[in-house]
Amino acid sequence: MIGAMTLIGAVSLASLPVQARDLPEIRDDVFQVANSGAYPPFSYVDTSGNLVGFDVDIANALADRMGVEANIQTSPWNGIVAALAGGRFDACICSMSVTEEREKAVDFTDSYYRSGLSIWVQEGTDDVNGIDDFEGKNVGSTLGETGNQWATEHGEGKWRNQTFQGLPDMLNALTTGRIDVMVADDIPVYVALNEQDLAIKQVDVGELPSWPAAISIQKNTPELKEALNTALAEIKADGTYQGIVDRWIGEGVEFD
Repeated sequence: MIGAMTLIGAVSLASLPVQARDLPEIRDDVFQVANSGAYPPFSYVDTSGNLVGFDVDIANALADRMGVEANIQTSPWNGIVAALAGGRFDACICSMSVTEEREKAVDFTDSYYRSGLSIWVQEGTDDVNGIDDFEGKNVGSTLGETGNQWATEHGEGKWRNQTFQGLPDMLNALTTGRIDVMVADDIPVYVALNEQDLAIKQVDVGELPSWPAAISIQKNTPELKEALNTALAEIKADGTYQGIVDRWIGEGVEFD
């Protein structure tokens, strides 16, 4: 979920002498957590102005197990790794895919689920049956996400890439015809389809990449990493995690 320019900024910030806050410092203050706030059902701002979603509940559950107070904030996705590496946040609990590029700038906990890319077009579209059919089309992806990275790497000179700040805007662009093809993480689109009457369909274009999603933290914070991994194991063991999945993703869905 990260583009080349974002990565350059993240690595540059990571190379600065930022003093990472480990668990003792966090316990004396507040656990600063970030997510995009534009990635329903994982994080979004509801009609009352509250930040809600799967990752918000996960963050609060982990903070409760760790005995710390969480301050969950939103940050633009295309700069979130740089902000974390630069010390603005202690963790990003934001369904971030673990990639080699990101591991150069930040550290990751154990995975808490896995997701992959998916391709979507308007209902009635019959001329997109493989990646070769993207040629000359407008292909949408979310700026800074793995879908954007994939579209950029594979589409140079073949199709026109258009970027968006979040899934809602991108879905609107697809349903209104501003883009012809959408590249997005599969799970949030499935959830959106369950909740909305969207005239879109998924296209099987062959094998697409998938990644484990984990919590990203600053480098050199071993106590925080251990505490988060322990808390993750606890909420999975006692049913808290599955309850959050049932609420936001769908009852009976089991994440790896």
